[in-house]
Parts: sequence; C-alpha cells; structure tokens
Amino acid sequence: MEKNLISDELDAREKSEYFRGLLVVMAADGDVHDLEKETIRRVIQPFGFSNEYIEECMSDILKNTHVSHAAPVFRSRQHALSFLCDALSIAFADGEIHMAEQSWLTAAAEANGIAAEWLDAQLRAVQAG
Repeated sequence: MEKNLISDELDAREKSEYFRGLLVVMAADGDVHDLEKETIRRVIQPFGFSNEYIEECMSDILKNTHVSHAAPVFRSRQHALSFLCDALSIAFADGEIHMAEQSWLTAAAEANGIAAEWLDAQLRAVQAG
C-alpha cells in the first residue's frame, strides 16, 4: 500500500496495536530486514509517532520480552483487512513468508473474524508476485 488510508479512522489504541502487530510480524522469523523496516516506516508515518520512537521500537523488538505477541483486534473489518495487507507486505519484504509469520498472520485473521480463505488467497497472490 502506498499510503495507509485508514490512519485518520483509527483511534490511539488501534494505531498503537497496528504498529505493535507490524513489529511482531517483522520479528516473527527472528530476523529484522531493512526492507521490513522501510515498509513499517512508510505505513506508520501517518499515525503521528515520532521517528525516534519508531526507530527505537524497531531496534528493540527482537530483545523486548514485554511486547505482547497477541494478534491485535480492530473494531472494524476494514481496519483488520488493511492491517493484514500491510502485515503481509512486511512478512514478504525479505522475499519469503516464513512459517512463524504465516502462523501469526493466520491467528491475526482469525482474531478479527477474517476467513482463512481470504488470507490464503492473499498469501498466494503475494507469493506469485
């Protein structure tokens, strides 16, 4: 996605959860790639977080044991779909979707009432290029 079009619709809690969820996806494979970081910066920029905060969170995600790995739950289906599309972009930024990333994305879809078939179709589309 070029610009997160729902950033004005999300409340402060949802923006924080969206960011946390993207961080968790980025770290799910145990490695943080530059393209994943770039994608997060682009997606989160409209949310109003300071660059310093974003950079600190990305730098600390692999060692911060206090970050919940639970899937964020959004108040609307559209917010959840937007999140999952952004999370897929991050998961595939390194050229492959790892099993841990796919498992977490499946849990996030389920937590938000998104059909597994929708996620599977999105995963196939991303992998097909």
